[in-house]
Amino acid sequence: MQRLVRPLTALAFGAALTPAAALACGGLFCNTAQPVNQAAERVLFAVEGDHVTMHVRITYQGPPTDFGWLLPVPRGVVTELSSETLFARLDQNAAPVFQLNTVFEDGCELPLSAPSAESDSGAGGSSGGEPGVEVLSRQNIGPYDRAILDADAVAPLRAWLDENNFQVPADVDAKLQPYIDAGSVFVAIKLLPGEDAGDIVPLQMRFPGDVPTIPIVPTSVAANPDMGVIVHVLGQRRAIPLNYLHVQINEAAIDWVGGGQNYADVVSQAADEAGGRAFTTDFAGPLGGTLAQQLAPLPDEVLNRLAEARTLQGLVDLLYQFGFSDPDVLRVARQAPLPEGTDEAFFFSCPDCGQVDLTSPLDGAALAAQLRAEVNAPREALLPLLTAQPYVTRLYTTMSPAEMDRDPLFAFNANQPDVANVRTATRLVACGPNSEPDFASAVIETASGGRVQLVDGQNPQVIQRSAGQTVTMGQAQAALVVERITPDAASAEILTDNRAGQDYAPRGTKSSGDDGLCTARPGRGGSTLGFMAAALALVGAVGRRRRSAGR
Repeated sequence: MQRLVRPLTALAFGAALTPAAALACGGLFCNTAQPVNQAAERVLFAVEGDHVTMHVRITYQGPPTDFGWLLPVPRGVVTELSSETLFARLDQNAAPVFQLNTVFEDGCELPLSAPSAESDSGAGGSSGGEPGVEVLSRQNIGPYDRAILDADAVAPLRAWLDENNFQVPADVDAKLQPYIDAGSVFVAIKLLPGEDAGDIVPLQMRFPGDVPTIPIVPTSVAANPDMGVIVHVLGQRRAIPLNYLHVQINEAAIDWVGGGQNYADVVSQAADEAGGRAFTTDFAGPLGGTLAQQLAPLPDEVLNRLAEARTLQGLVDLLYQFGFSDPDVLRVARQAPLPEGTDEAFFFSCPDCGQVDLTSPLDGAALAAQLRAEVNAPREALLPLLTAQPYVTRLYTTMSPAEMDRDPLFAFNANQPDVANVRTATRLVACGPNSEPDFASAVIETASGGRVQLVDGQNPQVIQRSAGQTVTMGQAQAALVVERITPDAASAEILTDNRAGQDYAPRGTKSSGDDGLCTARPGRGGSTLGFMAAALALVGAVGRRRRSAGR
């Protein structure tokens, strides 16, 4: 019998960051257009027998004193630091990538380039708490002052949070009582004195249960319209939304020329067409082995050599070997003291450019110890999960506050197929006057059979949204298929099927099967334009400073 893990996501309060996504570009015709920014809460689940492990990415920008985070979880929770690099590698391997292949009509004079497209040592008992609140644990973990609280009512919980300067908006109080009634405890964190927003690191928790869920209801008080939610689930087979619908998006509504930059808008509209509560699958397939290789702990020989370093040259050597490509290493390295007056941003972009005397002192032993504790230890805990449960499912949706009235649950279905994160379409370019390629009125064909004729080089079916509302939309529905998937079903139950109406190109325009259009020719046609969609940040944030501005 499945045991419900029911309070299970976080409320982070502050201003959300949107880091740049990795850029994937293949083929002859490639430009540097910005990739998709997919602003979202981000979490990874792994079910291990009668326990769930949860990794949460926390993103915040603002004064450190305004940062606060509250998470309802089952009793018995153990907390540790997680890995920023984990989420970066998940983005690189599982985020949507949109590749536009271009083929030309025979006879076209082709251009040189195409337009773009735990064991706690903290205090226990009720010491320091108001009546009705028991402090089960309080300790420093990495940059955090972390407390685990057991409250029998909202009022004493609020009093304790305020007395101890945990910045949690009062608006959330009305959402917490159901979690208290269900027997949840609360993980609360704030930044330690001297830490800032750049020191924030993902958090991992392990607690009893075997059905992951995201308690999105409390998050509604701190959510923007169309707040994204990205869920990664480790397992032996594909994960599915248990109490939400599932949508396959209509790729004819994607801005292929722009690298798929409106992907989040299409997903938002598709979810609305499914009643506002539906996920799409970005990726599903074996990935654990790749992630395990990419998250290997720092070698002992490297850390031992660093521990013997007495000058900044040891830090520079570490950066050139690992730091620039590893967010975890770079975060810890940035905490090393630099000589007074150093431009930190410039130093970490070019540490041996002569700005700093590299014979300046460095406590290499302390830095190596911190790397072992905050980089290697989380990775050593992750590796068995990735090896034992190598199948990764990445689910994505967006929700506005009014839609956050039901906590999404997740299960598995072995009958569902793999889903590739690379999405492809073909741009069919005919010859215009003087045998020049006519990109302006090219036809785009999607892998699912959709056809769209461009107007002045742009897709007229592109969907765009603002403030939770669709502001630009052609004839194309955003949801190609709306379906319900249950754990044991051999196939999904299709509720809405728009696959028969995907042809948005005028009659008479050519398709890839017509005579006169060639396939790729080396050095000329058949190019691929690809851009990786960004996924980002866990849990929307609204700090007190921003709440004073109306949030």
